[in-house]
Amino acid sequence: MLARYVDGKFHEDSAPTIGANFLIKEIDLSKIVDNLNLENPELRQDIKEKGFQLYFWDLGGQHDKLYSNEYYFVQAVGAMIVFSLNDLSTFNDINFWLTKLKDLSGEVPYILVGNKTDLERNVDKSLVEAEVKNLGIQYFETSAKLNENVDLAFESLSIQILNNFK
Repeated sequence: MLARYVDGKFHEDSAPTIGANFLIKEIDLSKIVDNLNLENPELRQDIKEKGFQLYFWDLGGQHDKLYSNEYYFVQAVGAMIVFSLNDLSTFNDINFWLTKLKDLSGEVPYILVGNKTDLERNVDKSLVEAEVKNLGIQYFETSAKLNENVDLAFESLSIQILNNFK
């Protein structure tokens, strides 16, 4: 999903992330910057003049590799928790990752993403709806393969991150 967003490409044979992967994307927020809920007017002008870059760490979902990835959480300003709509075990890991995020990053904006809408769904919609309601967060269903809602999810998180700046 991150490769689709940053590079605009999808590789059918890509392997799951083991450890961490780092990518950068400059985001054009010029169309929406005036609608941001920013308290600092200078920040709005800086974004218009300089743009906005996000540095993404794609962390693998393996619990046994977490010890080597925990420091990536420490200065995070936002997060996207992604699960696979065709793998219930990834959905069941949401609370594990939320706990890690809050323990190591504090209260930062985050969204929930169910990826792989192009595959057979094995996570019931009612489970997802209940979790989203319980967490009170934005939720997106995406397909990196078909490039569905990928930009929308990342742009939504970007807006939340910017709105969180003081």
